[in-house]
Amino acid sequence: MTVDTLQAIEKMRAIVKACQEDPLEWISWLPVQASFLADPSPIKLLRAGNQVGKTMAGLAEVHFQALGRHPLRQVATRPPGARWEAWVVCASWPQSLAIQEKLWQVARRHLIEDCRFDPVNGFHANKPAAIYKNGAIVRFKTSNQDSLDLAGATINLVLFDEPPRPTVFAEVLQRVKRLQGQVCLTLTPIGAPVDWLRAMVEEGTISEHHTRLTPEALVPIGEHEPLKLPDGRPMDAAWIAEAERVCLPSERDVRIHGGWETRTITRVFDAFDTGLHVRPITGLPEGEWELVLGLDHGTKEYKQSAILAAVQRPVKEADPYRVIVLDEDVGAHARSQKADALALLEMLDRNGFSWKDLDEVWGDRIHIGGTGDKKANRDLQANLARLLHVDERSLKPGILTVKRGVGRNKGSVMAGCRWVYQLMVEPGAFIISPRCAHLIDALEKWQGADDVHKDKLDALRYALQSHIFRRQATLSRASAARTLRFY
Repeated sequence: MTVDTLQAIEKMRAIVKACQEDPLEWISWLPVQASFLADPSPIKLLRAGNQVGKTMAGLAEVHFQALGRHPLRQVATRPPGARWEAWVVCASWPQSLAIQEKLWQVARRHLIEDCRFDPVNGFHANKPAAIYKNGAIVRFKTSNQDSLDLAGATINLVLFDEPPRPTVFAEVLQRVKRLQGQVCLTLTPIGAPVDWLRAMVEEGTISEHHTRLTPEALVPIGEHEPLKLPDGRPMDAAWIAEAERVCLPSERDVRIHGGWETRTITRVFDAFDTGLHVRPITGLPEGEWELVLGLDHGTKEYKQSAILAAVQRPVKEADPYRVIVLDEDVGAHARSQKADALALLEMLDRNGFSWKDLDEVWGDRIHIGGTGDKKANRDLQANLARLLHVDERSLKPGILTVKRGVGRNKGSVMAGCRWVYQLMVEPGAFIISPRCAHLIDALEKWQGADDVHKDKLDALRYALQSHIFRRQATLSRASAARTLRFY
């Protein structure tokens, strides 16, 4: 090996090391990222879908200002030892942890030795902060903290990653005004009301940088080809078309292209095709399947809707879930709780199962009808226990109540719809029995309204709760021992 070759290798190693230690000094920015970073406006917004590096651009802005030098524009110099503080405000702690890790990856060379990142606690569990060697401090906050401890705070820079609450945003503006600081927002307009932000953009109060997801938008400045995935596949027109195909039609413009609002559509589940997804079920394929039951007590005409399904978890990480919807029961108007319970047992029996074969049962909250009558999971469970001649406390599985805990907020409906839609576009991942006439009708007609179709779809979502929200349930003995057949 020649001396020139050895020198070239050493130079390459030095470049790789420099890239690893200070990646933001070497990054090639996408056009929308560069325009956002170069903008000195007191309030600026980067609005886009999920694939153009919004968060990284926002963190780069924080990092460059913390260093006191910016590659794309002038920033105010500050005397040695002068106080400088930024806040990065996230919607939740898990989101904050992910963003803290990103800052750690790009800024750790510039942080003090005592500043360490932990995957569980971030920079610190109680008051997470990244402290730079020059004295700059970047604190991480979540927007559900009471007023974000804003009382008396003076801040140089605030980054909101995803839409903030209007009251929090207004208070932050006052806290940066004294130091002539800057407020940055990087977001996809979904998950929170954004009409007020849109109005501020349209009136010119906020300087906006927006791009739709196109091949041109994914070509870094100075290069000629779009970004590539880890496996080498280019993020080109074909890749964008695939991203659109697997996204709920009502959310495509927002999630893929960063549009301001979801669209009114003819069908939520436009990927549902009776020719592809509906087929007779005479058994289940081999493997481990979980038997689940979802119950909606009905907001229309006081009807209970029940969906019985079998779920197979992925064997490998890249594999899809598989769901087979076996049967349904849609009660008549004002049917009694005892009749509801009996109908559930009959539905299980005609599919060759008993109550103890179920792995999980999920029902919605109490529904109070116009006459004051109530349908509740507890009352239904009591009726089931009487019909099965067991003590109510001994009924296994019991009926769990949905819409509680992490992830069961008002956005859980669309989260469940997205999960089911992903199954529909994966060949063979979603099968439904012709017995489920009401559910099939709902999948073909539902336009997102709170109507009779939604009750059946709610029951389907409830049945799949553990999987939609990745609850780590274990198979029951009945499920593990179940003999399953091909269909």
